[in-house]
Amino acid sequence: MGRARSICLALSVAACNGGGDSDDDTTGTTTAPTTSAATTVTTTTTTVDPDTGSTTDTACPSPVVGCPCGPGGTCDVGECTGGMCVSIPTTSATETSSDSSTDETVGPTMCGDGNAQPGELCFGPPTVLMMGAAPSDVALGNFDGDPALDLVTANRDDDQIALRLGNGAGSFGVRTAAGVGAAPVGLTVGDFDGDGHNDVVTVGSGASTISWLRGASNGGFTAAGDFATGMTPLAITSTDFAANGRADVVVANSVDNTIGVLLATDVPFAAMVPAAVGVTPRSVALADVTDDGDLDLLVANSGADSIGLLLGNGNGQFGAAVAFPVGDEPRAVVGGDVNGDNLGDAITCEGSGTLTRLLGNGLGSLGAALPFGNASAPSDVVLVDLDIDGDLDLVVASTGDNTLRLVLNDGDGGFDEALQIVTGASPVAIAVGDVDGDGLVDLVSADQGGATVTVVLSDA
Repeated sequence: MGRARSICLALSVAACNGGGDSDDDTTGTTTAPTTSAATTVTTTTTTVDPDTGSTTDTACPSPVVGCPCGPGGTCDVGECTGGMCVSIPTTSATETSSDSSTDETVGPTMCGDGNAQPGELCFGPPTVLMMGAAPSDVALGNFDGDPALDLVTANRDDDQIALRLGNGAGSFGVRTAAGVGAAPVGLTVGDFDGDGHNDVVTVGSGASTISWLRGASNGGFTAAGDFATGMTPLAITSTDFAANGRADVVVANSVDNTIGVLLATDVPFAAMVPAAVGVTPRSVALADVTDDGDLDLLVANSGADSIGLLLGNGNGQFGAAVAFPVGDEPRAVVGGDVNGDNLGDAITCEGSGTLTRLLGNGLGSLGAALPFGNASAPSDVVLVDLDIDGDLDLVVASTGDNTLRLVLNDGDGGFDEALQIVTGASPVAIAVGDVDGDGLVDLVSADQGGATVTVVLSDA
């Protein structure tokens, strides 16, 4: 029997502008002009290529939820009502229960009733927050010791991280900033010195270093040192390989065609240990592909149109990279079990717009590339259970049309796009977590072209 599903999203016309025109650091929100939903509006967004920095002004994305539509017009997602594309609550099935005397048809659960149920995909209106010049990555973490998740970005064009502390109800406070190495394009959060506080490490593409900012219990940071990487690193991730309470770092060095592992020590990092991968690695992810309990590495080689797999031994060392062909110019890769066989799989998004999955076989290898969807110049992809049905779904940063694409898993590793959510200009990175304490997944995008982040809260 199919799962009942209801889909709902509330958005404002102002969201189609990719943000407002003034930063309110007192409230942590951005103000924006408002427009009657009954009026046909043409809005303009600026698309910024994350690699070249070139910009293109375009109209509001082809009609998706939250954007204007003409009288009698059609929408790519949802329906045109009152000059606005709105979502349609839908269901894939209804359920019937029977006993010896009666048959009762049970209808689908619906968004807006405050009762989250498996199969619901419910999100509220987006909030756009100013963060700094060209935010290129975003993460959620606890930096001030309270239960609420806080928000941090790596801002490429002002050589800073920007932080807003969360209040636990889905809002964020005033922006603070701290300097890091030149042109930070990625960041990762972890306890790198074992003091019990979350730190931030950024990867500086202009400096070929990582910068460590030591966290305190009050949301402040102390610059604690820079450490050499390979040439022009473009991506970073971290985990505690040795399970010693100190996170280690992995970077992707785009010019050297290597990944580099920097293990946490008393320094706190040992010198980088490189490993050869394919041409122009620009994304790196951790996943247990072999189901042996040890994390392996997945690398998107954008210059070789391939994914590299390096099997791990559990202590931060990895075997030789094995390449698996995918589509043109893979920009991001993520790993997880998408088909329920307890084996790690890989998902890529590619410069051509294609989304591709490669299923793990449990023998330390991946199957053939299986394209299944597309987006507009996608730059990032994450795996997370959006509709609380136990399956990993996808969120894709669709940079070319300023949207987040929500793609739902059918339970067997097949995917179908369900919603497009309008963001600020050029979303290039995604973070997910529960920022309002309701137990449901919320979404945050780093909008490189708009100097903003977009926060979208779940709304059962």
